[in-house]
Amino acid sequence: MVWVWVALAALSLWAGWRLLARSFVRQYFAKNYAPIQLSESQLGDFPPSHHLQDVPWFSTRETYCQANTLQMIAHQRGRAASRDEINFLMGFTYGASALPGRGLFSPFTDPEPGHAVAAPYLGLVRHYYVTHDPQLYLQALRFYLSRGHPLHIPLDYAVLYGLNDFIPHSDLLVGYDPDGFYYYETVALEGTPLEPGERAPGEKGLKVSEEKLLEAVLSQSRHFQFPWRYAFALFEPCPAQSDLKPIWQRNARLLMGGEKYGPKQGADAIARAATQIQRYWRRIKPIAVSRFLQAAYYTRHDNADFLRSRFAPEEGILRSAHLLEQAAQNYRLAQQAIEKGIRSRAEASQVAAWLNEAASEEWEVGSIFARVAHATGWQPAPADEVS
Repeated sequence: MVWVWVALAALSLWAGWRLLARSFVRQYFAKNYAPIQLSESQLGDFPPSHHLQDVPWFSTRETYCQANTLQMIAHQRGRAASRDEINFLMGFTYGASALPGRGLFSPFTDPEPGHAVAAPYLGLVRHYYVTHDPQLYLQALRFYLSRGHPLHIPLDYAVLYGLNDFIPHSDLLVGYDPDGFYYYETVALEGTPLEPGERAPGEKGLKVSEEKLLEAVLSQSRHFQFPWRYAFALFEPCPAQSDLKPIWQRNARLLMGGEKYGPKQGADAIARAATQIQRYWRRIKPIAVSRFLQAAYYTRHDNADFLRSRFAPEEGILRSAHLLEQAAQNYRLAQQAIEKGIRSRAEASQVAAWLNEAASEEWEVGSIFARVAHATGWQPAPADEVS
Protein backbone atom coordinates (compact mmCIF):
# COMPACT_ATOMS: atom_id res chain seq x y z
CA MET A 1 0.00 0.00 0.00
CA VAL A 2 2.88 2.35 0.83
CA TRP A 3 4.35 1.81 -2.62
CA VAL A 4 1.02 2.68 -4.19
CA TRP A 5 1.02 6.02 -2.38
CA VAL A 6 4.65 6.65 -3.34
CA ALA A 7 3.83 5.93 -6.98
CA LEU A 8 0.78 8.19 -6.85
CA ALA A 9 2.81 10.96 -5.23
CA ALA A 10 5.51 10.65 -7.89
CA LEU A 11 2.90 10.70 -10.62
CA SER A 12 1.30 13.80 -9.09
CA LEU A 13 4.65 15.56 -8.90
CA TRP A 14 5.40 14.67 -12.51
CA ALA A 15 1.98 15.85 -13.66
CA GLY A 16 2.34 19.05 -11.62
CA TRP A 17 5.74 19.74 -13.16
CA ARG A 18 4.36 19.19 -16.67
CA LEU A 19 1.55 21.62 -15.99
CA LEU A 20 3.98 24.18 -14.57
CA ALA A 21 6.32 23.79 -17.53
CA ARG A 22 3.38 24.16 -19.92
CA SER A 23 2.33 27.30 -18.10
CA PHE A 24 5.82 28.81 -18.53
CA VAL A 25 5.77 27.90 -22.23
CA ARG A 26 2.40 29.59 -22.73
CA GLN A 27 3.59 32.69 -20.88
CA TYR A 28 6.68 32.86 -23.10
CA PHE A 29 4.66 32.68 -26.31
CA ALA A 30 2.07 35.17 -25.08
CA LYS A 31 4.76 37.68 -24.12
CA ASN A 32 7.22 37.27 -26.99
CA TYR A 33 4.98 36.38 -29.94
CA ALA A 34 2.08 38.78 -29.18
CA PRO A 35 -0.43 36.49 -30.91
CA ILE A 36 -3.71 37.87 -32.28
CA GLN A 37 -6.65 35.47 -32.35
CA LEU A 38 -8.28 35.30 -35.76
CA SER A 39 -12.01 35.82 -36.09
CA GLU A 40 -14.34 35.90 -39.07
CA SER A 41 -15.24 39.51 -38.25
CA GLN A 42 -11.70 40.56 -39.25
CA LEU A 43 -12.11 39.15 -42.74
CA GLY A 44 -14.05 40.02 -45.86
CA ASP A 45 -14.63 38.85 -49.42
CA PHE A 46 -11.79 37.86 -51.75
CA PRO A 47 -11.53 36.79 -55.41
CA PRO A 48 -11.11 33.11 -56.42
CA SER A 49 -7.47 33.69 -57.40
CA HIS A 50 -4.86 36.33 -56.69
CA HIS A 51 -1.08 36.70 -57.04
CA LEU A 52 1.19 39.47 -55.78
CA GLN A 53 3.29 41.03 -58.54
CA ASP A 54 5.53 43.33 -56.45
CA VAL A 55 7.48 40.86 -54.28
CA PRO A 56 11.03 39.78 -55.25
CA TRP A 57 12.05 36.17 -54.59
CA PHE A 58 15.22 35.65 -52.50
CA SER A 59 16.50 32.16 -51.75
CA THR A 60 19.84 31.01 -50.33
CA ARG A 61 21.68 27.74 -49.86
CA GLU A 62 22.40 28.85 -46.29
CA THR A 63 19.59 28.44 -43.74
CA TYR A 64 18.65 32.12 -43.56
CA CYS A 65 14.95 31.41 -44.09
CA GLN A 66 13.68 33.87 -41.47
CA ALA A 67 15.84 36.76 -42.67
CA ASN A 68 15.03 35.98 -46.31
CA THR A 69 11.32 36.13 -45.54
CA LEU A 70 11.54 39.53 -43.89
CA GLN A 71 13.91 40.82 -46.56
CA MET A 72 11.38 40.07 -49.31
CA ILE A 73 8.61 41.79 -47.38
CA ALA A 74 10.83 44.83 -46.72
CA HIS A 75 11.71 45.09 -50.42
CA GLN A 76 8.02 45.03 -51.34
CA ARG A 77 7.55 48.01 -49.01
CA GLY A 78 10.45 49.93 -50.56
CA ARG A 79 13.15 49.17 -47.96
CA ALA A 80 16.05 47.46 -49.76
CA ALA A 81 17.76 46.07 -46.65
CA SER A 82 20.52 43.48 -46.97
CA ARG A 83 20.13 40.01 -45.51
CA ASP A 84 23.02 40.62 -43.10
CA GLU A 85 21.40 43.82 -41.85
CA ILE A 86 18.16 41.98 -41.16
CA ASN A 87 20.05 39.22 -39.33
CA PHE A 88 21.59 41.92 -37.13
CA LEU A 89 18.30 43.72 -36.49
CA MET A 90 16.57 40.42 -35.66
CA GLY A 91 19.48 39.11 -33.61
CA PHE A 92 18.82 35.93 -35.60
CA THR A 93 22.48 34.92 -35.97
CA TYR A 94 23.71 36.69 -32.82
CA GLY A 95 23.31 34.01 -30.18
CA ALA A 96 22.37 30.36 -29.85
CA SER A 97 19.58 28.18 -28.50
CA ALA A 98 19.74 24.83 -26.72
CA LEU A 99 17.86 22.04 -28.47
CA PRO A 100 16.46 18.80 -27.07
CA GLY A 101 18.91 15.93 -27.35
CA ARG A 102 22.45 15.37 -26.20
CA GLY A 103 25.06 17.67 -27.67
CA LEU A 104 22.72 19.76 -29.81
CA PHE A 105 22.44 23.52 -30.08
CA SER A 106 21.21 25.84 -32.78
CA PRO A 107 23.37 28.85 -33.77
CA PHE A 108 20.17 30.88 -34.23
CA THR A 109 17.80 32.65 -31.85
CA ASP A 110 13.99 32.55 -31.77
CA PRO A 111 13.05 34.33 -35.02
CA GLU A 112 9.47 35.35 -34.21
CA PRO A 113 10.39 37.91 -31.52
CA GLY A 114 13.26 38.87 -33.82
CA HIS A 115 10.83 39.73 -36.61
CA ALA A 116 8.84 41.94 -34.25
CA VAL A 117 11.99 43.74 -33.03
CA ALA A 118 13.49 44.24 -36.50
CA ALA A 119 10.31 45.36 -38.27
CA PRO A 120 10.17 48.99 -37.00
CA TYR A 121 13.73 49.59 -38.27
CA LEU A 122 12.42 48.60 -41.72
CA GLY A 123 9.40 50.90 -41.44
CA LEU A 124 7.08 47.99 -40.63
CA VAL A 125 4.96 46.67 -37.80
CA ARG A 126 4.32 42.94 -37.40
CA HIS A 127 0.94 41.28 -36.75
CA TYR A 128 1.05 37.59 -35.77
CA TYR A 129 -2.31 35.84 -36.26
CA VAL A 130 -3.19 32.46 -34.74
CA THR A 131 -6.11 30.05 -34.70
CA HIS A 132 -7.11 26.42 -34.07
CA ASP A 133 -9.57 26.46 -36.97
CA PRO A 134 -8.06 25.21 -40.29
CA GLN A 135 -10.85 26.61 -42.46
CA LEU A 136 -10.69 30.03 -40.82
CA TYR A 137 -6.92 29.93 -41.32
CA LEU A 138 -7.21 29.20 -45.04
CA GLN A 139 -9.85 31.89 -45.41
CA ALA A 140 -7.61 34.44 -43.65
CA LEU A 141 -4.62 33.57 -45.85
CA ARG A 142 -6.64 34.24 -49.00
CA PHE A 143 -8.20 37.40 -47.64
CA TYR A 144 -4.92 39.05 -46.61
CA LEU A 145 -3.12 37.95 -49.78
CA SER A 146 -5.91 39.54 -51.80
CA ARG A 147 -5.30 42.77 -49.85
CA GLY A 148 -1.66 42.88 -51.01
CA HIS A 149 0.12 41.29 -48.04
CA PRO A 150 2.80 38.64 -48.59
CA LEU A 151 2.49 36.29 -45.61
CA HIS A 152 5.24 34.81 -43.44
CA ILE A 153 4.34 31.18 -42.71
CA PRO A 154 6.14 29.18 -39.97
CA LEU A 155 6.12 25.54 -41.04
CA ASP A 156 7.98 22.22 -41.09
CA TYR A 157 10.29 22.02 -44.11
CA ALA A 158 10.45 18.22 -43.81
CA VAL A 159 6.68 17.85 -44.18
CA LEU A 160 6.69 20.22 -47.14
CA TYR A 161 9.22 18.12 -49.05
CA GLY A 162 8.56 14.63 -47.67
CA LEU A 163 11.73 14.30 -45.58
CA ASN A 164 12.13 12.05 -42.54
CA ASP A 165 12.98 14.73 -40.00
CA PHE A 166 11.65 17.88 -38.36
CA ILE A 167 13.11 21.08 -39.84
CA PRO A 168 11.66 24.37 -38.52
CA HIS A 169 11.33 26.80 -41.36
CA SER A 170 9.79 29.98 -42.79
CA ASP A 171 8.36 30.54 -46.26
CA LEU A 172 6.48 33.40 -47.91
CA LEU A 173 3.02 33.02 -49.43
CA VAL A 174 2.50 35.25 -52.49
CA GLY A 175 -0.67 33.96 -54.11
CA TYR A 176 -3.49 31.45 -54.28
CA ASP A 177 -6.07 29.85 -56.52
CA PRO A 178 -8.95 27.45 -55.79
CA ASP A 179 -6.53 24.48 -55.58
CA GLY A 180 -3.90 25.82 -53.20
CA PHE A 181 -1.25 28.45 -52.57
CA TYR A 182 1.90 29.80 -54.23
CA TYR A 183 4.98 30.42 -52.12
CA TYR A 184 8.56 31.61 -52.43
CA GLU A 185 10.92 29.04 -50.99
CA THR A 186 13.58 30.78 -48.89
CA VAL A 187 16.21 28.02 -48.64
CA ALA A 188 17.25 25.91 -51.62
CA LEU A 189 18.60 22.75 -50.03
CA GLU A 190 19.32 19.63 -52.05
CA GLY A 191 16.06 18.12 -53.14
CA THR A 192 14.29 21.48 -53.31
CA PRO A 193 12.97 22.19 -56.82
CA LEU A 194 14.92 25.43 -57.34
CA GLU A 195 18.37 26.97 -57.28
CA PRO A 196 19.38 29.72 -54.82
CA GLY A 197 19.42 33.29 -56.06
CA GLU A 198 17.37 36.44 -56.53
CA ARG A 199 14.40 36.61 -58.88
CA ALA A 200 12.49 39.67 -60.00
CA PRO A 201 8.98 40.42 -58.69
CA GLY A 202 6.11 38.57 -60.32
CA GLU A 203 7.50 35.02 -60.32
CA LYS A 204 4.74 32.46 -59.84
CA GLY A 205 6.62 30.51 -57.19
CA LEU A 206 6.11 26.94 -56.01
CA LYS A 207 2.66 25.53 -55.37
CA VAL A 208 1.40 23.72 -52.27
CA SER A 209 -2.02 22.20 -51.67
CA GLU A 210 -4.22 23.31 -48.80
CA GLU A 211 -3.81 19.92 -47.14
CA LYS A 212 0.00 19.90 -47.32
CA LEU A 213 0.25 23.49 -46.10
CA LEU A 214 -1.98 22.78 -43.10
CA GLU A 215 0.01 19.64 -42.30
CA ALA A 216 3.34 21.46 -42.42
CA VAL A 217 2.15 24.39 -40.28
CA LEU A 218 0.54 22.06 -37.73
CA SER A 219 3.71 19.95 -37.48
CA GLN A 220 5.78 22.97 -36.48
CA SER A 221 3.17 24.07 -33.94
CA ARG A 222 3.15 20.65 -32.31
CA HIS A 223 6.93 20.34 -32.15
CA PHE A 224 7.28 23.73 -30.45
CA GLN A 225 4.16 23.22 -28.31
CA PHE A 226 2.52 26.42 -29.48
CA PRO A 227 -0.80 27.18 -27.75
CA TRP A 228 -2.33 27.35 -31.26
CA ARG A 229 -2.34 25.14 -34.32
CA TYR A 230 -1.98 27.58 -37.20
CA ALA A 231 -0.17 30.91 -37.50
CA PHE A 232 1.00 33.49 -40.00
CA ALA A 233 2.41 37.01 -39.85
CA LEU A 234 1.88 40.08 -41.99
CA PHE A 235 3.66 43.42 -41.88
CA GLU A 236 2.18 46.88 -42.37
CA PRO A 237 3.96 50.24 -42.86
CA CYS A 238 4.78 52.40 -39.84
CA PRO A 239 7.23 55.24 -39.05
CA ALA A 240 10.78 53.91 -39.24
CA GLN A 241 12.92 53.66 -36.13
CA SER A 242 16.64 54.51 -36.26
CA ASP A 243 18.08 54.36 -32.72
CA LEU A 244 20.09 51.13 -32.64
CA LYS A 245 20.75 51.17 -28.89
CA PRO A 246 17.94 48.64 -28.18
CA ILE A 247 19.35 46.34 -30.89
CA TRP A 248 22.87 46.42 -29.40
CA GLN A 249 21.40 45.71 -25.95
CA ARG A 250 19.24 42.84 -27.10
CA ASN A 251 21.98 41.22 -29.20
CA ALA A 252 24.31 41.46 -26.22
CA ARG A 253 21.84 39.50 -24.09
CA LEU A 254 21.28 36.94 -26.84
CA LEU A 255 25.02 36.32 -27.16
CA MET A 256 25.89 36.24 -23.47
CA GLY A 257 23.01 34.13 -22.16
CA GLY A 258 22.67 34.15 -18.40
CA GLU A 259 18.98 33.28 -18.23
CA LYS A 260 18.07 31.66 -14.90
CA TYR A 261 14.97 29.84 -16.15
CA GLY A 262 14.13 27.93 -19.29
CA PRO A 263 16.43 26.48 -21.97
CA LYS A 264 20.02 27.66 -22.15
CA GLN A 265 20.68 30.56 -24.51
CA GLY A 266 23.70 32.20 -26.09
CA ALA A 267 27.12 31.24 -24.75
CA ASP A 268 25.41 29.06 -22.12
CA ALA A 269 23.81 26.91 -24.85
CA ILE A 270 27.15 26.44 -26.60
CA ALA A 271 28.92 25.55 -23.33
CA ARG A 272 26.12 23.10 -22.52
CA ALA A 273 26.69 21.41 -25.89
CA ALA A 274 30.39 21.10 -25.06
CA THR A 275 29.57 19.39 -21.77
CA GLN A 276 27.07 17.03 -23.39
CA ILE A 277 29.51 16.02 -26.14
CA GLN A 278 32.23 15.34 -23.61
CA ARG A 279 29.86 13.28 -21.45
CA TYR A 280 27.94 11.37 -24.12
CA TRP A 281 30.43 11.28 -26.98
CA ARG A 282 29.68 7.61 -27.78
CA ARG A 283 26.04 8.51 -28.55
CA ILE A 284 26.62 11.58 -30.70
CA LYS A 285 25.00 11.40 -34.14
CA PRO A 286 27.40 13.20 -36.49
CA ILE A 287 24.76 14.23 -39.03
CA ALA A 288 22.56 15.85 -36.38
CA VAL A 289 25.41 17.89 -34.87
CA SER A 290 27.36 18.68 -38.04
CA ARG A 291 24.66 20.73 -39.74
CA PHE A 292 24.39 23.07 -36.75
CA LEU A 293 28.16 23.51 -36.55
CA GLN A 294 28.28 24.23 -40.28
CA ALA A 295 25.63 26.93 -39.83
CA ALA A 296 27.55 28.36 -36.86
CA TYR A 297 30.63 28.62 -39.08
CA TYR A 298 29.09 30.58 -41.94
CA THR A 299 26.77 32.74 -39.83
CA ARG A 300 29.62 34.01 -37.65
CA HIS A 301 31.76 34.78 -40.70
CA ASP A 302 28.86 36.69 -42.28
CA ASN A 303 28.26 38.57 -39.01
CA ALA A 304 31.93 39.61 -38.90
CA ASP A 305 31.85 40.89 -42.48
CA PHE A 306 28.66 42.86 -41.78
CA LEU A 307 30.02 44.56 -38.66
CA ARG A 308 33.12 45.72 -40.53
CA SER A 309 31.20 47.04 -43.52
CA ARG A 310 28.19 48.55 -41.77
CA PHE A 311 29.71 50.40 -38.82
CA ALA A 312 32.53 52.87 -38.39
CA PRO A 313 35.82 51.02 -37.72
CA GLU A 314 35.94 51.54 -33.97
CA GLU A 315 38.21 49.28 -31.92
CA GLY A 316 35.26 47.43 -30.37
CA ILE A 317 33.69 46.66 -33.75
CA LEU A 318 36.97 45.35 -35.13
CA ARG A 319 37.49 43.26 -31.99
CA SER A 320 33.97 41.83 -32.26
CA ALA A 321 34.49 40.86 -35.89
CA HIS A 322 37.81 39.19 -35.04
CA LEU A 323 36.24 37.22 -32.18
CA LEU A 324 33.38 36.03 -34.38
CA GLU A 325 35.86 34.78 -36.96
CA GLN A 326 37.78 32.95 -34.24
CA ALA A 327 34.54 31.37 -33.06
CA ALA A 328 33.76 30.36 -36.65
CA GLN A 329 37.10 28.61 -36.92
CA ASN A 330 36.47 26.72 -33.67
CA TYR A 331 33.10 25.58 -35.02
CA ARG A 332 34.76 24.39 -38.22
CA LEU A 333 37.35 22.37 -36.25
CA ALA A 334 34.61 20.81 -34.11
CA GLN A 335 32.56 19.98 -37.21
CA GLN A 336 35.47 18.30 -38.97
CA ALA A 337 36.26 16.20 -35.88
CA ILE A 338 32.65 15.09 -35.41
CA GLU A 339 32.23 14.21 -39.10
CA LYS A 340 35.41 12.14 -38.89
CA GLY A 341 34.04 10.37 -35.83
CA ILE A 342 34.89 10.76 -32.14
CA ARG A 343 36.75 7.61 -31.11
CA SER A 344 37.94 8.39 -27.60
CA ARG A 345 37.27 10.52 -24.57
CA ALA A 346 40.38 12.55 -25.40
CA GLU A 347 38.97 13.43 -28.84
CA ALA A 348 35.64 14.34 -27.23
CA SER A 349 37.49 16.62 -24.81
CA GLN A 350 39.18 18.39 -27.73
CA VAL A 351 35.83 18.99 -29.44
CA ALA A 352 34.44 20.29 -26.15
CA ALA A 353 37.45 22.61 -25.80
CA TRP A 354 36.81 24.13 -29.24
CA LEU A 355 33.16 24.72 -28.38
CA ASN A 356 34.03 26.23 -25.00
CA GLU A 357 36.45 28.60 -26.74
CA ALA A 358 33.70 29.61 -29.16
CA ALA A 359 31.32 30.16 -26.23
CA SER A 360 33.87 32.43 -24.53
CA GLU A 361 34.43 34.37 -27.75
CA GLU A 362 30.71 34.89 -28.30
CA TRP A 363 30.27 35.96 -24.68
CA GLU A 364 33.00 38.56 -25.17
CA VAL A 365 31.29 39.84 -28.32
CA GLY A 366 28.13 40.24 -26.24
CA SER A 367 30.00 42.18 -23.58
CA ILE A 368 31.38 44.52 -26.27
CA PHE A 369 27.88 45.01 -27.66
CA ALA A 370 26.66 45.90 -24.16
CA ARG A 371 29.33 48.62 -23.96
CA VAL A 372 28.40 49.83 -27.45
CA ALA A 373 24.82 50.32 -26.27
CA HIS A 374 26.00 52.76 -23.60
CA ALA A 375 28.57 54.57 -25.75
CA THR A 376 28.26 57.41 -28.24
CA GLY A 377 29.60 57.73 -31.74
CA TRP A 378 28.70 54.21 -32.90
CA GLN A 379 27.28 55.23 -36.23
CA PRO A 380 26.72 53.36 -39.47
CA ALA A 381 29.42 53.58 -42.08
CA PRO A 382 28.94 55.95 -45.04
CA ALA A 383 26.28 54.85 -47.50
CA ASP A 384 28.76 53.71 -50.14
CA GLU A 385 30.36 51.31 -47.66
CA VAL A 386 27.15 49.58 -46.68
CA SER A 387 26.82 46.04 -48.03
